[in-house]
Amino acid sequence: MNAVVKRIRLGGRTVCISDIHGHLELFEKLLAKVGYAPDDTLLLLGDLYTKGPRPRETLKRVFELSRSPNVHILRGNCEDITDDLLPEETAWIEALPHILEADGYIFAHGGLPSEDLRNLDAWACMKNDAFLEQGLSFSRRVVTGHWPVYNYCHRIPCHNPMIREEQRKIAIDGGCVIKDSGQLNAFIIQDGAFSFESADNLPPYRVEKTQQERGGTLNITWKDKQVEMIEPGDEFSQVRHTESGKTLTIPTSYLYTDAGGVLSGCRCGTDYFLPVAAGETVSVVDRFSDRILAKKNGTVGWIMTQRS
Repeated sequence: MNAVVKRIRLGGRTVCISDIHGHLELFEKLLAKVGYAPDDTLLLLGDLYTKGPRPRETLKRVFELSRSPNVHILRGNCEDITDDLLPEETAWIEALPHILEADGYIFAHGGLPSEDLRNLDAWACMKNDAFLEQGLSFSRRVVTGHWPVYNYCHRIPCHNPMIREEQRKIAIDGGCVIKDSGQLNAFIIQDGAFSFESADNLPPYRVEKTQQERGGTLNITWKDKQVEMIEPGDEFSQVRHTESGKTLTIPTSYLYTDAGGVLSGCRCGTDYFLPVAAGETVSVVDRFSDRILAKKNGTVGWIMTQRS
């Protein structure tokens, strides 16, 4: 099926959100945080309602928003047609475009195999993994979701939107629902300038002691998650990252095995320790006996606690 292209006009402030994944609470929280108003242009770049906690309510909310002439919505690779959808919802989803085209910008859920928008394959625009790491460059800025920004961070994990100006590519998927440390991002375009806001539901933590930044040589992502065991442990294990050959200590609970019980990979792992000052507040991703995995301004890393 050829990709459907919709031509739009960006006026005033443009708010771009992708990969809501049925997390209605975060979506509403983010809209409030950016002060979304009816005269804003709102672009929802696909993967709207599946995988998250409130798929039906999220779809209903997005469907209602779509009635505004200033709201434009793309179909993502996870826009599944299920038996519980109403006929009008099914028809609406099937009619969604795969590309939004505006002066100076192209918006697609996954990415583009070419800047020539004629006769592009729809699926190649909805599911286009690791788009920022492909060699293509564009004359217009191409804004995408689909592939969490975290997966592009091979040294220091971060969920904030990523701009590759030399290729004119922008990735905005904060990994909402997909990653424990994920967030929902709103990428804002206004008067030629870019900014963003994000929302998550991680609990706060008040840092007890100052810690200097260190590490940041390796972040294990979904694409390169294979590891080999060096020394197992109850809480933490030492492993060797297969692709880079580097060793690091990660929570044993983050490891998983294949059907035969053989270690096959890990869901995440980093050697990065956040720079923090006593008294500042960060967000807790996970807790362990002597440290927490935390997020500070979108960046994820370890903080040693006072008990260490």
